[in-house]
Amino acid sequence: MKKALLKKISATMLAGVMAISAVGCGSGGNTANNSSAPADSGTTSSDSNTASGDSGDAESAPAVEGKDCTIGVAFYTDTGFAVDSTKAYLESLSDTLNVKFTYTVLTQTDEAANLTKIQELISSNVDGIICTMDLGMTSIIQECEAAGVYLGGYLCDYDTSYNTAYDQVFKSDYFVGSAVDGQSPDAVTIGTTMFDSLIEYNERNADAPITHVSMAIFPVWAFPTQQVGAEQFVAAVEAYNETAETPITVDPLNEESDVLAFAPLDTTYFAKHADSQAIISFAAGSAFVYPTMVQAGVDSSMKLFTTGFDGGEDVNFGTSGNGTYQQIMVTAPESITYPLVLLLNKINGVSFSDQPAEAERVSSAQYLVNSDEDMASFQKSCFFTKDAANAMYTPQDVLNMTAFGNPNATYADLKGILSTMTIDSIK
Repeated sequence: MKKALLKKISATMLAGVMAISAVGCGSGGNTANNSSAPADSGTTSSDSNTASGDSGDAESAPAVEGKDCTIGVAFYTDTGFAVDSTKAYLESLSDTLNVKFTYTVLTQTDEAANLTKIQELISSNVDGIICTMDLGMTSIIQECEAAGVYLGGYLCDYDTSYNTAYDQVFKSDYFVGSAVDGQSPDAVTIGTTMFDSLIEYNERNADAPITHVSMAIFPVWAFPTQQVGAEQFVAAVEAYNETAETPITVDPLNEESDVLAFAPLDTTYFAKHADSQAIISFAAGSAFVYPTMVQAGVDSSMKLFTTGFDGGEDVNFGTSGNGTYQQIMVTAPESITYPLVLLLNKINGVSFSDQPAEAERVSSAQYLVNSDEDMASFQKSCFFTKDAANAMYTPQDVLNMTAFGNPNATYADLKGILSTMTIDSIK
């Protein structure tokens, strides 16, 4: 079921459509900064507002369709469920939003290479860019400002820029903000989420609960939230053990074997955690942990609670197959709606009446899958099927989230949709 906020957004969208229809019939209403000139009029937004307020002509009504434009999307890789499902979702919006999408791939280590990729997008005459990586951002934002190209973020917390170049990036008129891949660093809950999944497993398997676990994370310099999450998980277990009849043991992080430098888990991990019954992987376990479990022959005897989904996990999830996977967690591709709408508003010269003065990084709720029932629902999602027909929002929904498509649309509602993208929304 969609949450209450989705119902509120839908009602707001309907009101917006009705308002647009009323203006189109000659109501003469002034829509302030939530309007744009008709695509072929050649007038500015302010000109359109003045005309609308003065004459009430239907020709001065706010245009529902946005300007024809091109948005470049710079991914962190060129394939995979997250990338493929995001592309499918974006392409489904193209006609309704009058947007052409073009794609490129960034690196995780080379600032100069990333800058070149962005320069190539700018040279191809894009109007906006959605970036999935915060590397070399001060140079990138300067390029965008010089070219008059707007920039937004997706699947990225922009933590480096936030802490070292806030004024240059977040205060730039050309940066619209980012939809984070899960929680932003100042709102971490992943440790508690992992703990809750473990407890739910134990409640379902009271005759054979997991009582000893170990962990895996990526380096702190790259993913500080994972270190915070691991500490949060340990704290939750310690609090639980104060009253638990069957306490849970958590092995402390072993820097040598448990911190994955973007390389697969080493087989020595299992010797260093000989009594562990499950791995709590804040790192992407499907790619970096599970293969080593299979190699070591422990994939049938150990459980894996992890982030990420690379494909095939469902075969050994929950009670299926060897039951290795007991939790996966991914961000819905529809979360790209947040930077997309903000970019389109900029391109169309409009803004929300409640638009904040500075760009924000906003946490995204995630699909938390930790039961057979959840997996059955997840398999119907746009993420899993890579089919936009299964997306939470239709092209018209997204148009009505924009300030030019709906004079009643608000930033608060746009930001709010990121909290609704949970497994419950597709059950």
